[in-house]
Amino acid sequence: MQTRKPHAALLASPGMGHLIPVLELGKRLVSHHGFNVTIFVVTADASLSQSQLRKVSETAYDLLDVVLLPPVDVSGQIDKTTSILSQIDMMIHEALPSLRSAILAMEVPPIALVVDMFAT
Repeated sequence: MQTRKPHAALLASPGMGHLIPVLELGKRLVSHHGFNVTIFVVTADASLSQSQLRKVSETAYDLLDVVLLPPVDVSGQIDKTTSILSQIDMMIHEALPSLRSAILAMEVPPIALVVDMFAT
């Protein structure tokens, strides 16, 4: 009887400074602990593509399932006084329905959801 590998989902906050460490964590979960890993990426930029993400880490794409959530638009909620932390918080909040739908649609649901510190 073959046992199924544990599956973890990771959520990266907007920005490459958040995405790169999440990709590295995902690669370690796969290579050192035998997990299947799906990484969800929140972005406000519709032009961000899978090919651009692939440039960040070629090896990550061999090991991980990277999912771009639909871009969120918070432009109507911010002004020049809105801090970057508040903007990230708004983006994560707007992306939650897409994240929930994506997780519920998974064939193998994750046993854990790991979020970076700005996505809590």
